[in-house]
Amino acid sequence: MIYLLMLGLAIVLMAPLLIAMRAAKGALRNRREAALALHRAQLDELARDLTDGRIESQQYAGAKLEVERRLLAADGFTEQPMNGNARFLLIATLAAVPILAFALYLPGNTANVPSEPHAQWLAQQAAINTKLSGFIAEIRQRLAGEDPNSVDASQGEAYLAEALAEQAGTITPEALALFKQSLAHAPSQASWAPLDQERITQAQSVAQ
Repeated sequence: MIYLLMLGLAIVLMAPLLIAMRAAKGALRNRREAALALHRAQLDELARDLTDGRIESQQYAGAKLEVERRLLAADGFTEQPMNGNARFLLIATLAAVPILAFALYLPGNTANVPSEPHAQWLAQQAAINTKLSGFIAEIRQRLAGEDPNSVDASQGEAYLAEALAEQAGTITPEALALFKQSLAHAPSQASWAPLDQERITQAQSVAQ
């Protein structure tokens, strides 16, 4: 069923090309005819504007002269009209595109990329968590020997709070308290102060 739908969609998407090939006899066939038709339509529109009083006679005369100049220039185009030489190529394209698109999804033609084994993914996550836990323990140990009101303690508290939030997947109460304490003792130009403020705002918006 899905293949029939795909084939039908391909045919629908190629329909505009088919319609263009079956254009009516009165359709414009080259750049010269299109330009002549456009400029003649502009002359008609100018005449209507003059009749309706939307433009003055002087404006009409100037605009009319310019359009007539373009009309004469367009009449000198020597581009040859379409003679149907590319019709075979267009027909071949109409037939080939749906067939090739359909063939791409036949059994055996799609790339067979195996998914990552779940056990391997779990092992990677466990290794990341172990490394993060070691980082958290190291920061805690360093903070234990720092003055709580010092700049170094403020920076360490910001790093510790971010690590705790990453490990938990959310801003825990301990992480939020550390962010607030870090911001309270951070210098005015501290690089970690914007992070503290962002995380505090984030936690408060979630709590609301």
